[in-house]
Amino acid sequence: MRSILVIERKHLFPGLSPQGFLRPGDVDLDSLNDRLFFAEREYMEINSHYKQVIPYLMLMRGTGEDARVLCYQRKVKHTEQRLGGLWSVGFGGHIEPIDRTDALVATHGLLIASAMRELVEETGLEPGADALRACGFINSDGQDVSSVHFGVVYRIDLDTLAGCDEALLEKVSAQSEPHQARWISSAALPGMVAPEAAPEGGSFEDWSRIAIAGVL
Repeated sequence: MRSILVIERKHLFPGLSPQGFLRPGDVDLDSLNDRLFFAEREYMEINSHYKQVIPYLMLMRGTGEDARVLCYQRKVKHTEQRLGGLWSVGFGGHIEPIDRTDALVATHGLLIASAMRELVEETGLEPGADALRACGFINSDGQDVSSVHFGVVYRIDLDTLAGCDEALLEKVSAQSEPHQARWISSAALPGMVAPEAAPEGGSFEDWSRIAIAGVL
């Protein structure tokens, strides 16, 4: 049985659930620590009264007109079938009990510790916790898969890592094994959020569309 970190929706949003991209000050997760707990994932996947807390990591390089985002297309036969074949700008996953034992918790907190573990596991990259910048949150009840999750969005600056864009892309692709991956200009991404407007006629997942609009 796999346990993941969750919070009851009524504690996260005392009133109506806001939709879309939320600014950093819109939710104070630190004040809700006593409301967070670990629960069985299988049950939480079908219970929209709770939200699973997910670090959502956007990998970026460059600034201004040179800024670009590492985007990838999930395999059709993906672990999360509801996201199979869709494009994404975010890496990440559930916060698990093992994350509480990470040395980073003492200095950066559980969310950052979990985010760094996911980053290494999914991409093989280790830019360090100081490369993370909190950007805001994602809440969307428009689809089954997003209705039970709450995203904590981080931008990760990879400019400090050695190697060219292609070298980093090869490393990430070897680790995460997506259907395909590429760097896309941050200026071009907002024009790709419509259905079938992603590369090669694909579509971005719900959270990626929200993150593109909110962060870029």
